[in-house]
Amino acid sequence: MPEALVIALAVAGAIGLIGAGAFYLRLRTLGLRVGSFECALRTPTGWASGIAHYGADALHWYRLVSLDPRPGQSWPRARLHVVSRDARDPEAAVTATRIFEVACEVDGHEFVLAMRAGQYSGLSSWLESQPPRELPL
Repeated sequence: MPEALVIALAVAGAIGLIGAGAFYLRLRTLGLRVGSFECALRTPTGWASGIAHYGADALHWYRLVSLDPRPGQSWPRARLHVVSRDARDPEAAVTATRIFEVACEVDGHEFVLAMRAGQYSGLSSWLESQPPRELPL
């Protein structure tokens, strides 16, 4: 085997290991944050798996399969409203595993999130527990 090919394979392997390690560390960091939960976002091409995180003043959504440390979407807490909530399987025997599709709206822009029943309870509690804010005059 030519020496250049061996070196190229070694470099490619090292880059692959570094990428896999970075991906694992990102997922581990996002998943262990207090206020993080599994949440899918409906996109024009289908559903995208992700992890949502409650910030102090925004809900941040991170795409699951990505190396980007920044959120893919962020919605301000003060302007985020739940429009509707529909169970995917209304006859599901175990309510804890029931999946809800939650239509939300921010400034006239509507989007849909999918999450488990307990995570929806957490989202609605987080939205209802906003600190009071001054209304514009």
